Amino acid sequence: MAVVTYKCPNCDAELTFRPKSEDFGCEYCGAAYSEAQLLEIAQKQGIGADQPGSADADAPADGANQDEFAQQAVLYTCPSCGAEIVTDATTAASICFYCHNPVILSGRLSGTYAPDCLIPFSIDKGDVKARLLAWCKKKKFIREDFCSEMQMEKLSGVYFPFWLMDGKADVHMSAEGRSLRVWRVGDMEYTETSTYALERGGSVDFKEITMRALSRDDVRLLEGLYPYDLSALKPFNMGFLSGFLAEKRNVEKDAAQPQAHKIMAESAQTLLRDTTGGYGTVTTRNFSSTPSSESWRYALLPAWMLTYRYNDELYYFAMNGQTGQVAGRVPASPKKLWMLFGGVAAGVFLIALLIGGLFL
Repeated sequence: MAVVTYKCPNCDAELTFRPKSEDFGCEYCGAAYSEAQLLEIAQKQGIGADQPGSADADAPADGANQDEFAQQAVLYTCPSCGAEIVTDATTAASICFYCHNPVILSGRLSGTYAPDCLIPFSIDKGDVKARLLAWCKKKKFIREDFCSEMQMEKLSGVYFPFWLMDGKADVHMSAEGRSLRVWRVGDMEYTETSTYALERGGSVDFKEITMRALSRDDVRLLEGLYPYDLSALKPFNMGFLSGFLAEKRNVEKDAAQPQAHKIMAESAQTLLRDTTGGYGTVTTRNFSSTPSSESWRYALLPAWMLTYRYNDELYYFAMNGQTGQVAGRVPASPKKLWMLFGGVAAGVFLIALLIGGLFL
């Protein structure tokens, strides 16, 4: 099974995706190519005319694209934390971006793991480093080595796997609405309660319900990076993986489906209840939601990750690779905390001496 790489037509070096300019560049001769030009290069080099990037972003990957992805993708596994990292043949992954332990080259992927679409990185590593340093400067008690140059080298661009579902559901709700009217005649107060039977129903369309395709608890740190602008989704092209990593999904569509149906039902019920205004109280008596159609896509969404372990605790900096949204949990420096405590204690002591001196 041949290893496929994208070669520069000028000097035969590898081409890598550059987020800042949104093109594919050669580090040796400086040439730059658009995605369309990359596909032409791939065809001329015999990589294959049926590229994933020539498909519709809304269409699931077909068998040919699955085979091509299996040929080009390389799988690494981390024996320490169990992470499975996918990249292209030109990108060497030597450590796990999550726990920083060595990863093992496992070989080729098997199964249907080719993504249907992705959002490419739009922020490059240099910009991320600058933003990270600025972010760290705002954290007064952060450990100094969290933003050290050695730590910065562990900054990784990672595509995380998600399921996107479009669907339709037939919904119906039976509810009871109550209105209360109170009035007074002389010394007598009267209360009238009116009860109404409410029926609501219809067909509700859902677009791009997004669910993580990873089951590990640690990927919850991504929740601070939402939302992504899904209008920027592109058909998957292996070239976008060059220079970046991707987590292999471990949640299949069948496992994600119940959660998607739950989201559909809860959203539809809220939508129907919003049509029952004008009553003092509304009580739902019965609600049903029956999915009538659905389509699924497997997508990769970009994030920059930097993790740090201290006293068996995980700390991290994460940035949305599309929007620049930042989330993080940083380790506190005991030295800085003691300096703060010492300064406060000294200040309190001096104030006590001054106050005490007034009475001496």
